[in-house]
Amino acid sequence: MQTFKELAKTQSIIATILQNSLRDHRINHAYIFTGDYEPLLLEAARLFAKTLFCEKQETEPCLVCSNCRRMDSGNFVDYYEIEPDGATIKKEQVQQLMHDLSLRGLEGNRQVYVVSQAHRMTPQAANSLLKFFEEPGEGKVAILLTNQPHLLLPTIRSRGQLLTFRPADRTIIAAALSERTGRDAELATLAARVYPKIDDAEQALSEEWFVNARAQVLQLMEELMSRPADLPLFVQEKWIGQFKSRQDARIGLELVTAFFEDVLHLKLDPSWETITYSRHRPLLEQAGAKSQATITRSLQAVLEAVKRVEANVNPQLTVERLMFDLQKG
Repeated sequence: MQTFKELAKTQSIIATILQNSLRDHRINHAYIFTGDYEPLLLEAARLFAKTLFCEKQETEPCLVCSNCRRMDSGNFVDYYEIEPDGATIKKEQVQQLMHDLSLRGLEGNRQVYVVSQAHRMTPQAANSLLKFFEEPGEGKVAILLTNQPHLLLPTIRSRGQLLTFRPADRTIIAAALSERTGRDAELATLAARVYPKIDDAEQALSEEWFVNARAQVLQLMEELMSRPADLPLFVQEKWIGQFKSRQDARIGLELVTAFFEDVLHLKLDPSWETITYSRHRPLLEQAGAKSQATITRSLQAVLEAVKRVEANVNPQLTVERLMFDLQKG
């Protein structure tokens, strides 16, 4: 994404707000971009930063000045990005960022830093960032990206301008991924959903691990429908071998979440067409034979499991507890 004109095609309100602040030279010290698709949030953050650094100082980046070209090449020293190191953003990452920002800007009087998946900050990291929010310093702009703003510290939320992006069109994203990788549309849709970055989604689609991950989740659902008493055995024999790391466990649980969301949508509206597991409608309908209350409880149990994994709770214990909750129904 190179211009606000492009952004306005899908996010006209966001584009207008940011361009108005640029035109009026009223730049906040902190923004919180929230939406369901982080690659779009990151592209918008980079566009806003590039326009702030552009030598023309207008409401669109000129794209040809030295600053714009170096932003495009990732070689602008007063622009910083941090993202989770593993499952979380750690205190040491924020402290290093704060140290770098404490130095005077090398390119001018402006520094911009972007925190991807900001809701994954540990409590210690969030408190370190909060101190900087309280005394940001002249010319420093923070842009926090998150699809779960409610998980940010209330004191951080209150100090940033919250901009909520419209939901991304996952159909278009999945179609592009499917075309580039040769994978089926269902798998591409799942990858676009569970990976925060489109490059990571494309990489996952090029590997058999993600194909096997979908297969494991579908087998888990079949076990739940037909042999719920065998769920603990399935976890020991199949699930743990596939989803070994904390990140793997998160991906697996996100895939389970997508399944139960499909089931609930079809329960509420049998004509619902926007199905993630589009190739497995009979299994979805089988799961939908249960009551709406049971489906909702199952979905809530999976969402809680995702939160526990993101909070560094042991993944195996988390999944075992989830199986117990799913057995209860």
